[in-house]
Amino acid sequence: MKSFQKILGIIILVSLVLSSCFKIVTYPEVPQVTFNYFVIRDSVDILGNRVLNGTLSFNFVDGDGDIGFDTIGERKNTIFLDKYKIENGVAIKLELLVPLSFYVPKFVKTGNNKTLKGEMIVNDLNEYYPLDYDTIMYKFYIIDRAGNKSNIDSTGYISLLR
Repeated sequence: MKSFQKILGIIILVSLVLSSCFKIVTYPEVPQVTFNYFVIRDSVDILGNRVLNGTLSFNFVDGDGDIGFDTIGERKNTIFLDKYKIENGVAIKLELLVPLSFYVPKFVKTGNNKTLKGEMIVNDLNEYYPLDYDTIMYKFYIIDRAGNKSNIDSTGYISLLR
């Protein structure tokens, strides 16, 4: 009888330890973004023109995991950027001919935990010569399928001088 109680006690103890390992952390349904890095490299485009090629990386978390859109039907963008030039320490938003917004395919998660966390990378944020300014900044956010807009984060100042 004592060995049965010991085995039962061990099983209960192991169950408690394992269940605490798999506790689901909950996050808000409104996505959150956090800036990681911005890398800029000297490069050449397909026409042989010198460009500065930029790459933005940021982390995101969405409590209900509804990031991205189906590839069937109306195509909607998930990532949105605003570009600023810096003049005398003041950020001035640039009005671009083509908005900086990007499509992300729908993520599908299975299981009980619908939270989606990860890193998003936006490539080819290029600057062409001759440069009209020497310092820029990007502000960015994401929108999930429910229409929830994340917080807005920024890259900080990026020097284009090489």
